[in-house]
Amino acid sequence: MFYYFNNFISNTSLRYLFYAVDIVLVAIFFYFLYIFMYNTKAYSIAIGIVVLAFLTFVSKILGLSTLSWIFDKFFQVVLVAIIVLFQSEIKHALRILGGPTLLKRTFGYSENNINDILTATFNLSYKGYGALIVFQRNISLHSLADRAVKLDAKISVELIESIFFKNNPLHDGAVVIVGKKIFLASAYLPLTDKELKVHNRRLGTRHRAAIGISEQTDAVVLVVSEETQGISIAHNGKLEYNLNREELQNRLGELLSI
Repeated sequence: MFYYFNNFISNTSLRYLFYAVDIVLVAIFFYFLYIFMYNTKAYSIAIGIVVLAFLTFVSKILGLSTLSWIFDKFFQVVLVAIIVLFQSEIKHALRILGGPTLLKRTFGYSENNINDILTATFNLSYKGYGALIVFQRNISLHSLADRAVKLDAKISVELIESIFFKNNPLHDGAVVIVGKKIFLASAYLPLTDKELKVHNRRLGTRHRAAIGISEQTDAVVLVVSEETQGISIAHNGKLEYNLNREELQNRLGELLSI
């Protein structure tokens, strides 16, 4: 069946359409591959591999047999090296592909809930308390429940403030919000390998944890700094540092599709 189909395509003008579709799909694949790796530790390594592949191609064209042999032997282990070197980026891509859907854009958050959360975060900031609040989007955060306290409680200003009060045993960790509920408290997040600095000042564990979970999932994270009292947003492995309330309201509205 495939033989007759391929024969039919190759003998009609449709083959040019399929060539075009093939090129477009390959371009889309490499575009998303670039997006996944851009601004990560794997990016510079990927550029090095591309350059090496180009040099291999040139050495074959020029007939440099010894150099070509060396490159051929090297590329026998490149696939294994890619898996080892790019493991965090590969896991990130697979988590996104394994989510409910790449096109899903509603997450169940309401404007009232976001206002309550922002009020609580600014109250904590004024009091000099740190906080870490994670919003689940497409990719499930249920794996964090193994090292957290499950609350499944209604969102309120008072509850969020009390969780991050210094004498509360739940304050050391993150709160995870799923829809209109506080799903987890005292959740421990993976830390990023990046060295985070803003204005030549090294950022602490909360910011590293916020970046870490946003690298491995599509979560959005609010961070309240205990030292500077600034409030920031982390998403997609990036940090938007020290935003005011209006900026936070707008960004959360965009990122959480409110």
